[in-house]
Amino acid sequence: MSADKYTKVILFYLILAFFAVPHLIDDFLFGIPAEFGLSVHLTQVLSGIFIVIYLVILLPLARGKKAGLYSAMGMGGFLALAGILKHIPLILQPGPYWSGWFSELLIFGLIFSGLAVVLTCLLVLRKVRDGELQSVGP
Repeated sequence: MSADKYTKVILFYLILAFFAVPHLIDDFLFGIPAEFGLSVHLTQVLSGIFIVIYLVILLPLARGKKAGLYSAMGMGGFLALAGILKHIPLILQPGPYWSGWFSELLIFGLIFSGLAVVLTCLLVLRKVRDGELQSVGP
């Protein structure tokens, strides 16, 4: 196993967290959970669950397992897609978006780092499939 290839995935995954967690707070500040009919308490519990899941994905990823790659790819793809579908249409509307440039930075950072995680995972999985790189296990 080449630690360098997995290190790139882990780096992009951590960059994704850098944008995802502050964006989660931004969602709270601008009432997104209420749009889905969620109470503050339920949203706080779901946020905690999200952070635990995010961290649990890091464990097999750091151990060089394919399950970590698939899980990180799923999380990156989900967050990028959610950013594109929920926030890009709002950003394109006239007027300021939420808190302005910082909220937009979080959205674009979330989308691009999520896509970077997906792409990097796909490249590593391809190398594993072609025998150029070994995975520790499933």
